[in-house]
Amino acid sequence: MKSKLPIFIPFWLILQTAFLAACMPNNTPPGPEGMPAQNTVPAELEVAREGVFVLADGRRQAVSAAEQVANLLPGQGLAVDDAGRAILRLGSRQTLELLRGAELPQIRQIPDGDSLAVETAQNGGTLVVDLASGEGTNLLTVQTAFGTVNGKNARFAIVREANSPLEWVLGLSVPDNGSLDVTVGGVTQPVAGGQARWMTSADAPGSALALAETAQTWLENARNDVEQPEIGAVLLPPANILADTGLFSTAPAPGKTVDFGQSAQGSVKLTADPQGIFGTPAYTLEDCNGDGTPDLAIKNGILHFDFRELQARVEALDATLFNRDRPGYGLWQGLNPAGATTSRQQIEVGPGQTQTLSLRAEQPFHFATLTVGDACFLGLSLTPGSPGSQPPPARPVVAEPPQNDVVVNVLAASETPVERAADAGEFTANRVISGTLQIDGSVADWAALPPFVPMSGITHDAGCAVRYPDAGALADLGGRVQFAYDDTFLYVAFDVNDDGLLPYTGSDDRIFLGDSVQLLLDLDLAGDADQSQLSSDDVQIDILPQPDAPRAALWQLSTLTSGAPAGARVAAAPTDTGYLVEAALPWAGLGTIARPGDRLGVVAAINDNDSPDSNNQECIISTAPRRDWRNPTTWGTLLLKPE
Repeated sequence: MKSKLPIFIPFWLILQTAFLAACMPNNTPPGPEGMPAQNTVPAELEVAREGVFVLADGRRQAVSAAEQVANLLPGQGLAVDDAGRAILRLGSRQTLELLRGAELPQIRQIPDGDSLAVETAQNGGTLVVDLASGEGTNLLTVQTAFGTVNGKNARFAIVREANSPLEWVLGLSVPDNGSLDVTVGGVTQPVAGGQARWMTSADAPGSALALAETAQTWLENARNDVEQPEIGAVLLPPANILADTGLFSTAPAPGKTVDFGQSAQGSVKLTADPQGIFGTPAYTLEDCNGDGTPDLAIKNGILHFDFRELQARVEALDATLFNRDRPGYGLWQGLNPAGATTSRQQIEVGPGQTQTLSLRAEQPFHFATLTVGDACFLGLSLTPGSPGSQPPPARPVVAEPPQNDVVVNVLAASETPVERAADAGEFTANRVISGTLQIDGSVADWAALPPFVPMSGITHDAGCAVRYPDAGALADLGGRVQFAYDDTFLYVAFDVNDDGLLPYTGSDDRIFLGDSVQLLLDLDLAGDADQSQLSSDDVQIDILPQPDAPRAALWQLSTLTSGAPAGARVAAAPTDTGYLVEAALPWAGLGTIARPGDRLGVVAAINDNDSPDSNNQECIISTAPRRDWRNPTTWGTLLLKPE
């Protein structure tokens, strides 16, 4: 046990305290906003290690460990750096211990009879709280980055993982006259003594976990500034599940979540996306690789995996696939607790071959998605590793799958060069002076350019006969398009005939699952005009025609990744017969420059949905009658006309 050293109070602190005592009525220390804080409990700060700061008026004032003890005034806050340690005692009622970079911007006391309520916020780090040792009723409310923690007469800790968007609430001791709960996203869950729950920005509170004795060891190591794994890796064992598709008796119904790979650690939740990627998805059971086990055959589909209910930490993911499409057309993505992608891998093998796609990350995975054009999912491995060791090697579901007598999409795999057909569309983009075209939802400034080119050919029919309710005599579906360019932008305008506007209502980039306009662009036609396989210069741009909130999404077709096109300007406006869309797409954002005389591959298309309360791609009309977004040789050409 450490010996007590003499306590030295610096002269500036004595002088400041005397001045405040003389100025305030009844010698009451000042409260928030300069008001007296009636009956507040003295706040004594013990500086246990260097790296402690008092926060006041937006400044951080270091408090040396040589001072050992200081007073924290009402309205002030407290922080420690990554190696610091501070203990704040509110009389004999409450104790707050700050570790690992924790910050409490302001600490507010609310005394009420024999009750002492304290409110604060916590920015990162570790906060260890003791409300159980003092007399009366002791309450503490802590607002964290992801939720709210309320404690009463309890001992608990709040820990933010340093390298991932996860916070943990540890119920160290919750007596009969106490309570501890956590609220995230409007959902409140209790935390009993000997339990833990996690919080993140994308969720309700996590499931209750048993608090192992190793948690106390972890906290003690944090007090002593010992390097150690994240608390989540201590509370949860590494996930260890190996599951193949032989578990399926029938293919999972699109949109319905099923258990996959059940074990003592729980089960993975799997959902086949009902909307898929560019086109209606299909999910069937087939023995794709000829090993006698049914596999999940996927066309234009997405599988979503959810690991949140597992009593395990997922840091290594392996998915085994049998490819029936071109290399590169498929993507395995791992998402962290906040839903952000932290690791990804493309399918690299050709048709008729098997590959295990492996994801590894320092942050735990809470979700994963598998996006494929034509492939078979053979199974999933949540692969265990050892804390602090190198990431584990890939663990395939099948060791040596047969490669003979397998079903391959021969048409999709064909590499035979195909010439561009004239009827796929031949367009001209006139060169304009910068500033000529205003992106405002009006095509009046396009009048000096050549006439718009009409389009009406149906290239996808999953409900083209469906009409918008009460459409009357309005036409459904038609449109026209025109292009222009300057040194900075490629311009495009669509004038669409539609009997009712039903744009996509989701927040992701699948804008095409609703009324929208679309461009397919081959940005290096001179380099790969005869290549039927997608490459990194082949992109798709979808524009949401919502008049008050138009937006665009840029898809890299070879990787099926998407995002907002940098610097793009878009506008949309309703008309008596449908809607108008204008866009200015920066050449720099497309990864190329404008060269007068060059040709680009192009398809202009209009997506249509006429079923309210749904997101569907029921019909597509386009400028290319054999439009296949996976085969650029079916696209037309766009000439950047010289001046």
